Amino acid sequence: MSNWTLCQHEGIDHLEKSYTFKKYSKSLCFLNAVAGLAESYVHHPRMVIEWGKVTVAWGTHESDEGSGVLVRDRHLAEETDKLFELLQAKQI
Repeated sequence: MSNWTLCQHEGIDHLEKSYTFKKYSKSLCFLNAVAGLAESYVHHPRMVIEWGKVTVAWGTHESDEGSGVLVRDRHLAEETDKLFELLQAKQI
């Protein structure tokens, strides 16, 4: 899990990372893949899409375990990196 930074959104700690793409269509594919991952965990990140870049921030607003960056957020950050690597390997 590299290049993730700790930041705050709405006063809650998040892990955040930006991913760059040469094609807007790849940005959309990645965004949709992360959305699918989020749905499977019922845990939804902050995502911002721009030309050539998608920024993802994982953090927990409220749970029995508290708020901020929890184990699940770190795991999903790692899974997000894996999705990026898989997409980069595809020639689409």
